[in-house]
Amino acid sequence: MEKITRWFKDHAGKLKIIFLLSVIVVVAFELMNIAKTISPDQLAATFSNVPKTRLALMAVIGLISIVPMLGYDFTLNEILGQKPKKMYIFETSWLINTLNNIAGFGGFISAGLRSEFYGKKNSGKSVVKALSKILVFTLSGLSIYALISFFLVIFGQTKPYLKQYWIWLIAGGLYFPIVFGLSIFGRGEYLGDLKSSQRLKLVGSSFLEWTGVLVSFITTGLLMGVNLEIREVVPLFIAATVIGIASMIPGELGSFDVMMIIGLSALNVERETVVAWILLFRLFYYLIPFAIGLVLLFKNLGGTINERYDGIPLNLLQELSHKLEAFFLYFTGIMLVLSATIPEAFVRLPFLQHLNPIRSRVIVIFPAILLGYLLIIAGRGIAARVARAYKPTLILVFLTFLYAINAGFRWSTGFFLALLFIFVIFSKKELYRKQLVYSAEWLTIDGIIIGGLAILYIVIGVYNSPTIHHRHHMPEFFLFPNEKIWMVGLVAIGIVSVIVLGLINYLKGERYKVGGVVDEARINHILTTYGGNPDSQLVFLHDKDAFFYNDGKEDTVFFQMATFNNKILVMGDPSGKKADFEAALETLLHEADQYNYLPVFYENSEEIVMLLHEFGYDFIKFGEKAHVHLPDFTLTGKKMKGQRATINRTIRDGFQFDIIKPPFSQATMQQLKHISDAWLNGRKEKGFSLGFFSEPYLQRAPIAVVKNAEGELVAFANFMPTYTKEVGTIDLMRHDPEKAPSGVMDFLFINLFQQLGAEGYQYFDLGMAPLANVGTSRKSFIQERFAYLVYNFGSRFYSFEGLKEYKDKYATKWSPRYVLYSRDSWIAYVMIALLVVDNAPVQGEKELRGIKKFLVKASGQ
Repeated sequence: MEKITRWFKDHAGKLKIIFLLSVIVVVAFELMNIAKTISPDQLAATFSNVPKTRLALMAVIGLISIVPMLGYDFTLNEILGQKPKKMYIFETSWLINTLNNIAGFGGFISAGLRSEFYGKKNSGKSVVKALSKILVFTLSGLSIYALISFFLVIFGQTKPYLKQYWIWLIAGGLYFPIVFGLSIFGRGEYLGDLKSSQRLKLVGSSFLEWTGVLVSFITTGLLMGVNLEIREVVPLFIAATVIGIASMIPGELGSFDVMMIIGLSALNVERETVVAWILLFRLFYYLIPFAIGLVLLFKNLGGTINERYDGIPLNLLQELSHKLEAFFLYFTGIMLVLSATIPEAFVRLPFLQHLNPIRSRVIVIFPAILLGYLLIIAGRGIAARVARAYKPTLILVFLTFLYAINAGFRWSTGFFLALLFIFVIFSKKELYRKQLVYSAEWLTIDGIIIGGLAILYIVIGVYNSPTIHHRHHMPEFFLFPNEKIWMVGLVAIGIVSVIVLGLINYLKGERYKVGGVVDEARINHILTTYGGNPDSQLVFLHDKDAFFYNDGKEDTVFFQMATFNNKILVMGDPSGKKADFEAALETLLHEADQYNYLPVFYENSEEIVMLLHEFGYDFIKFGEKAHVHLPDFTLTGKKMKGQRATINRTIRDGFQFDIIKPPFSQATMQQLKHISDAWLNGRKEKGFSLGFFSEPYLQRAPIAVVKNAEGELVAFANFMPTYTKEVGTIDLMRHDPEKAPSGVMDFLFINLFQQLGAEGYQYFDLGMAPLANVGTSRKSFIQERFAYLVYNFGSRFYSFEGLKEYKDKYATKWSPRYVLYSRDSWIAYVMIALLVVDNAPVQGEKELRGIKKFLVKASGQ
């Protein structure tokens, strides 16, 4: 026994969830049984014959009739010595009692639910004692009415037909005196220790409950216009209820109905009327309150399961609701526009009639087109999780509801829009972003949908023009009512376009850009305290923004970035304290997500790939970085024969290698500028991942130079401080084509290798070889093969293969570098963004052309 008890204690949480889930199964089963007794056609006919105001009144009376049952649970909590919030008792009690009405099983379900909701802070025995008192008194009100009915049947002026039920009425009527007497004179702890006030509350709750049942049933008949005698209906109703309870059938389903149909027919009420009467009674007393209880069930059950599994179930439901909401908004908007574009198709094609949620012919072209396009844009705002989309979406759904009423309302339409409204409200927490940034991906999708609908409308109008002669028979669903209406719609599309742009601008809000201008003091603090990497020095070019991570005490990490459309292009690995890289990445991703941006990480190491992969990022190999192991570098050997010859020839010609240190004079800067301009030969400087000629930038570090015999500078390369002795590198490599000898860059590199090796550096970073060994294998990722095709298009302007071969002369180690992007991004647009930003000119006026101009304008930057 102890083992069994211990097992139940150990598995109590799981058993509670199983119990609650079983309740849902039982309720669903009983709901299907009730559905079998309901004829949709009969229900529709009944609704059409009864005025809507009376139906509404029946519903109100049915809901009010449920309220007395809440008294049981207020009294139960008093017996248990608890004081939970009144709203909690109201919600849970409504749930318990409405479910018990549908599928009571002798009170088993109500006892189980009450134990779950109210018995967690008490011992099992005390809960059972309290529940026994409640369950015993729930039928006391019915018993009182059974006694009253017995006297009406025996001594009142009722029809002889009712006297056959006297045995059931007296049996039911004896229940209350027996129970009441035991509660007063009994000594058992399960019934006899009730306080007088508690006893009266329970009897009063039960009496009012059964009064509510009677009032709901009788007023339903009266509002239907049934001519009835209340003194005859009450005994019949009570007798049928007693028999139904005795049958143990949940909700007295079947036995009660049969008795009432036969009995009321004997009381001269038409059988069809009785069926409709019972149907409406069950609808307004059982089903509608049950539907409310079902919502509360899922709320409370969801709360239990959600708490047990750390909030994951609720998040999944909200995510699903959000997805369905966005889909339904797009779907409804498209259907509205199509119904205005090809109205005859929605009349002649049955599948379109059923597919259209509004299910009506367009009464006015303009509202349909306006609401349709606005719903699509609202769907985009919802899909983008923009908080500002919440209120406009609610308003648009409500306006669509009003339009549906004017267009010819149907219950299916009302249900669909009510469901959509619920989705909007339920998924509100999913809308957390502070602005809409219209990405190229979204522009493509919405452009195809909205543009396709507009083009279809124009084509349909031209196709219907009387001046156009067709060789073939025109499909009937392409017919349009008349040319004048079509012209009105065309004008409407033009007006709607302006309104749609207004909604888009509202959703965008005030543009906020993640990151800010470079603060050199903060950058220097991070680099001198925690070190950097070969790309860190690029930040001082000021052609990118910087994002700083602060650990709560000081700045420890920074990122370099540029914003293009909705993409934040992060250049290289983060710089600073490596232990904070993961936290810094999480902070950057969080802020970018808040403002609707998708970071793209460019030229990153495997270490960062592993960190970002944990955040759900996809990656492709973008190329390889060449490194020279300086301690092993030598000019000896057959492989370096050509380099030795170059060095010796350059030295014989009088050229010298030197390192000059800042600050540099204006004359020196002029010589460097002359070399740079000669090397560019009119080409525009590029930035982002590359350095460009900038005097403040060059003044920050030593420069390696090559001089001719006359001491004139003919080539240079500026050092890139990495703030570590592990890796050394350079940035700009420029030479004067007319004055510098061939092989001058080899001369420069070899001297740099020797110089930095002597200073204790381990590696020299030769930089990237884009697309080196990327997408060349048939087994490569499809994204990598696609990236290769996109970038290979640029080979006409830049020799990727030649760069790889040149660096391979010296490289002793190749390290892969990657591009990482969100799964919400399309790889084609990621590549385009990198191409545009990485190849944008940095000197003079930057004129935006082509796709860049289009995307920047669309995103509002």
